[in-house]
Formats: sequence, C-alpha cells, structure tokens
Amino acid sequence: MKKLTSLVFSLLALSMLWVQPANAQNAPKWNPVEFFGCYWREGKGMKDLDKVADKFRQYAEDNDSLYSAWTITPQFHNSPDMFDVGWLGAWPDSKAFGESQENWMAQGRKLAAEFNTVVDCSGRHEVALSVPINAPEGTPGDGVLMFYQCSLNDGKTMEDAYAAHRKSGEKMKARGSQAVSWLFYPAMGAGDIDFDYYHVVGFYRWAELGSTMEMYVNQGGMQEAAELIGGAASCSSPTVFDAQQVRAPLHQHP
Repeated sequence: MKKLTSLVFSLLALSMLWVQPANAQNAPKWNPVEFFGCYWREGKGMKDLDKVADKFRQYAEDNDSLYSAWTITPQFHNSPDMFDVGWLGAWPDSKAFGESQENWMAQGRKLAAEFNTVVDCSGRHEVALSVPINAPEGTPGDGVLMFYQCSLNDGKTMEDAYAAHRKSGEKMKARGSQAVSWLFYPAMGAGDIDFDYYHVVGFYRWAELGSTMEMYVNQGGMQEAAELIGGAASCSSPTVFDAQQVRAPLHQHP
C-alpha cells in the first residue's frame, strides 16, 4: 500500500506541476515510456538478443500494434554498475500502455521466458512520462541518445523547465543542429532519486552529435543554454548510448 500511495502522489504531483489557466492553449501532451536495465546471461550477447527481438516484432504485429522499442547500449558513462544493455519502449498514450500491459501478461509469457534466457532485466523496470521538446514526426530509428539528469531550481516548476528547454532547443536548431529531444519525468519504479527529470537528446548519426557539440562548445551554444536553462534547472553531464530500433508501430505516431 505504501508503494501504491507513493505512485499516486507522484502522478498527482506531476499533474500539479502542469496546472494552467482554463484558457491556456497548446499544453504539452505526455506519453508513457518504459525502460529495462539488463545484464547478459553467461555466454550471451547482442546476436542472441536480436534473435528474440525478431520474435518480439512478430508478437507486436499480432498483439501490440502501437508499441515502439529500441535497445540501448552504454558508450560514455561513469558508473561501475552500469547495465549491459537497455530496452526502451514507448506508446502514443496511456490507454495504449494499459492495453499493452494486459496483452503482454496474457500473451507474452513464453516470449518473456525466452528474453530471460538471454538477459536478466529483473533489477530495473521503470515507466516515465515523456513530453517532446524538438521531436521528429514518426518513430525515430537507430542513433545516439544522451540522457541528462536535471534538478529544478528553487521555486521553479516543470512548466518553467519545459519552456527553457524548448527555447534552447529552438536556438540550437536555428544554428543548424539536427538534435531531437524530450523531457522524461520518472513516474513508476524509479525509486528514490536525487533529480527531477531527464533531458533526453538524440541524433541519428555520431557526426550530427559532433557537429552540434562544435556549435555548443565553440560557437556560443553553451552560453545560450546556460542563460536559458540555467535559470530553471541544473543538469548533469550526459550518459551516452547507442540506440538500435527494435520495432516501429504499424501506424506511425509522433
């Protein structure tokens, strides 16, 4: 009951952070994403996971047409207990999330057992609520993902952070950056964390990341970001992952 109460208060707090006047327009739409942090079973690796992922794609075609999924592997981090491989999934809305969970519990047990022979994901399964900052249309494919942990400054809200990140993203896009980005608000399974949200930035190619780094470090982007985002939140240096698309939905969604 204590865990359930914590979840309810977490979701209520999120909704309160985004309270707006009745005439407010264009309030951002949140959608759920899930994450598994996994470790390889002895002797197993990505080729083994790819074989099970192939079966998952067929399962999803038959049972879960709106679900998107990627595997993510750590590249740059400073954590001795970093997971070996992660699984990131997304739905277009919370209704699809709930239906997906029911389908998986009813139809996915055999496939879940096959995943379990390749990876141990029992230690970390979380759900966050995602809002786009500068997201592409449709489902992103393979690429690079950067996760920043951000904490709100005193007296600031998620609405303030959203506005700051959005303006900063627009400034970088005007400079020619190819970055796409979202805010992830931890909701279920995150445990006791010492930050408020993730700023997630993606690129389709490492070369695009490098070009944006050049704009950021040597062409004034860092100073702009400090002025815009620094007034609302403080963010850590990012952890960087390679992302490989497992599945896009039958009907593309933003």
